[in-house]
Amino acid sequence: YIFYTISLILTVLSLYLWFSQGKEKYGVDFLGGHELVVQINSVTDTEKIKEALDKGGIDDAFVQAFESSSRQYVVRLSSEEESKVVKERVSAALEATFGKTLTSKKEDGTDIQTPGVEIVKTDFVGPTVGAELRKKALISIVIGLLGILIFVSIRFEFAFAFGAVIAVFHDIIVSMGIYLLAGHRINMATLAAALTIVGYSVNDTIVIFDRVREELRNSKGRSLSQLVNDCINFTLSRTLITQFLTLVAVLSLLIFGGGELSDLSLFLTAGMVVGCYSTIYIASPIMIA
Repeated sequence: YIFYTISLILTVLSLYLWFSQGKEKYGVDFLGGHELVVQINSVTDTEKIKEALDKGGIDDAFVQAFESSSRQYVVRLSSEEESKVVKERVSAALEATFGKTLTSKKEDGTDIQTPGVEIVKTDFVGPTVGAELRKKALISIVIGLLGILIFVSIRFEFAFAFGAVIAVFHDIIVSMGIYLLAGHRINMATLAAALTIVGYSVNDTIVIFDRVREELRNSKGRSLSQLVNDCINFTLSRTLITQFLTLVAVLSLLIFGGGELSDLSLFLTAGMVVGCYSTIYIASPIMIA
C-alpha cells in the first residue's frame, strides 16, 4: 500500500502536468508549425538564443541544443506563416544579436567564416497533419496495451495480464510526467520511446510472472504473496543486471546523442527506471489482489 500511494501521487502529478500544459506540450510533429536548424558560430546557449528571439518579436519559440560540437540548435515555432517569412524573421532576430555569418577567402583559397548566424534547414508541418499524427499516436499505444492484455490473458491468465497492463500504463504516464517536467516536448521520438517502453517493461514483468507460474505447480502450501515474493527475489539479480546494462547504453545516448536523440533517450531512461520499480512494486501486488 505504501508503493500504491507513491505511484498514485506520481500518476496524479504526471496527469496534472499533461493537462495543465495544454497544446504547449506538443512539438511541431504533433502541433504543426516550423522547425529550423540554426548554426551560431560563436559561444552561446539556448537561453541566450531564446532572449534574442524574444527581442525580435518571436516570443513563442522553443529552442533546443542540437549538437553541441557543431553549435547547431533547433528552433520550433507554431506559426502558420509561409516558411520563407518565418525564416526571414528568425534570421533577422538572431542576426541582431549574433551577427550574420560572412564567408571570405584567404590568399591560398581557403574559406574564412566570420562568427554569426546561419539557417541550415527549415521544415513545415501543417496543423491538420499534426492533429492526425496525435490521433494515430494515441491509437497505436492503446492497441499495444490491448494486444498485451489479450496475449498475456491467453498465455497466462487474466490476473497476470491485468497486473502487466496496469504496470505498463503506470510506466508511460509517470515517464511522460518526468519528460514534461524536464522541459521537453512530445514529438515522434517521444512516441517511439513510449512504444519501446511498452515492450521493454512488459518483458521484464513476464519474466517474473513466468517464474510464478512454474512455482505455483509446487507451491507446497505457501501463500500466493509469499510465493510471488520468493519469485521476485529469484529473478532480482537478472532484473537489476539487465536494467543496469541497458541503462548504460541509453545514458550514453542521453549524454552524447544531442538533438532528438536526447528526447528519445531521456524518455527511455525514465521509462526503464520506472519500469523496474513497477515490475516489483505494482504489477505483482495487483496480480495478487
